[in-house]
Amino acid sequence: MTYTEYEYYIYETKKSDSSTMNDAFNFGLISTKGPDLDSCMMKVEDPTKLQSIIEYSKYKCVYVVKIPKMFLQPRVVDGELKQIPMPMWELNIDGTHSFKSSLIHGAYNKKIREYFPNKFYNEVYNPNGLQFDLQQTEYFKKHNLTRWVKFDQYRTDKPFYSLKNIDRKHLIWKSAMTQYTDYYNKRIAKKLDRRIVF
Repeated sequence: MTYTEYEYYIYETKKSDSSTMNDAFNFGLISTKGPDLDSCMMKVEDPTKLQSIIEYSKYKCVYVVKIPKMFLQPRVVDGELKQIPMPMWELNIDGTHSFKSSLIHGAYNKKIREYFPNKFYNEVYNPNGLQFDLQQTEYFKKHNLTRWVKFDQYRTDKPFYSLKNIDRKHLIWKSAMTQYTDYYNKRIAKKLDRRIVF
């Protein structure tokens, strides 16, 4: 895989303790601004500079988010999607959203100058109950993908457990899981070392 196949974001925080980091790796990153990557994280335009951006951050801890581009900008041919966009946000009971932990590559603790990979990072994850990012919503509209616009609208503002039950009952994401398991040829999370390797 190359840099060009992924979108990279960083999520910066003042908390660098292991408990906070474990919570992020287990439950995701919190957004109070809705399911919108661009409002709660910083996009890294040049991934080759990612390491230096992380190391020079003013925050105590920097999380690296690594998303396959096909999830955000799936290939469209003759008005039809050839890849399945994957939702990545969970609507919490308190109205906040949690970004899917499977797409958090790791976190850099500036205090001890060490990168901690997220052992749960994996492009192949179960999207049951999740909502699309605003970037995906705009992509559907831009390409006149009416069916996906309606599907997105149906999912918006529905609680996680309600959506999860519907998705599970109707096997909504079965084809997506098959498609991406075949594509990535793996079923378990990657084991990563402690270097900042992307």
